[in-house]
Amino acid sequence: MGDISLADVARALDAMLDDQMTGQARIGAHLVAAAEAAGRDAERVIETLTEVVSTTVLDECWVTDEEGFAYITTVRDAEGAPVPFRFSPDPAVQPQASAFHSLLSSDPESDDVVAQGAQVREIDNEVFKYVGVAGVDRRRIVQVGNALAFEEQALQSGVYTSPVMTAVLAAFSEPELLASARTSEYSEIRSVFEGLLGQQMIVQATLLECFVAGAEAAGWSTGEIDARLRRIVRSSPIGEIHVAVAGGSVVYSSSTSPRPAAAADLPHADAHGPLGEGANRVVEHPTTVRAADGANWKYVTAAGAGGLRYVQVGACFAEPGR
Repeated sequence: MGDISLADVARALDAMLDDQMTGQARIGAHLVAAAEAAGRDAERVIETLTEVVSTTVLDECWVTDEEGFAYITTVRDAEGAPVPFRFSPDPAVQPQASAFHSLLSSDPESDDVVAQGAQVREIDNEVFKYVGVAGVDRRRIVQVGNALAFEEQALQSGVYTSPVMTAVLAAFSEPELLASARTSEYSEIRSVFEGLLGQQMIVQATLLECFVAGAEAAGWSTGEIDARLRRIVRSSPIGEIHVAVAGGSVVYSSSTSPRPAAAADLPHADAHGPLGEGANRVVEHPTTVRAADGANWKYVTAAGAGGLRYVQVGACFAEPGR
């Protein structure tokens, strides 16, 4: 196998972030719909999302009303108040944020998404990457964001670069800055990709636990929750979702057939011990070949409130550079 350019690595990393953040925004849209159906006000929803941001790699969430005003956000000003922000359709006014305004015209039955390359945002000139989706209960924008830091990481002996930095350079259409940098160290590249994927899937599993809790509080039926899990899977790169009672049955699932019956039937069930013991909130499982289809699959399992149930997310992991 020949060398691969770091510019190609950058583009692939950016595409992976697009995919995984799309899944997060999809779950967020259903989470907000469930929370509001349960009668939770904006402050309560902000608290829920802030907890997700504080315990995962997700940096921000923004949720608007029909007019584009973000009345739910995890971003606060110097006094600790939520930062007010209204999306404008005018790129002259908002060169970065205006790209998401079109989602306000999307039907809630649609699966519209806007995935944006990393760029400078209006409110503070920091470099952020955003993905937004249409609301599923009413016309709105549901957006997740990741700050891009420039920490260095070795990808190749004697050549230092940051996967995040290469993604930024690619997003700014400057891949020529990396064109001369190449590597054959596929194991290191694979490690970077799998590490990124695992952290993003932890965000998804954490958001899903919050969604299920809200859906149950709203009195939604098992059929309704299953249908929403299937819609999340259908409209994102997430491959499957299962929610099981710890040591008991699978209560919700995106799968129809075959559908696991019990927690013991979930992939990597033998590694869930730390969750049941309360030692870990999340277990990131290594990528393995799934016998059913011969593809590489990665799973993350998170413990719900009190460790009484598990939320598992699975995704098919494509080998970088192949």
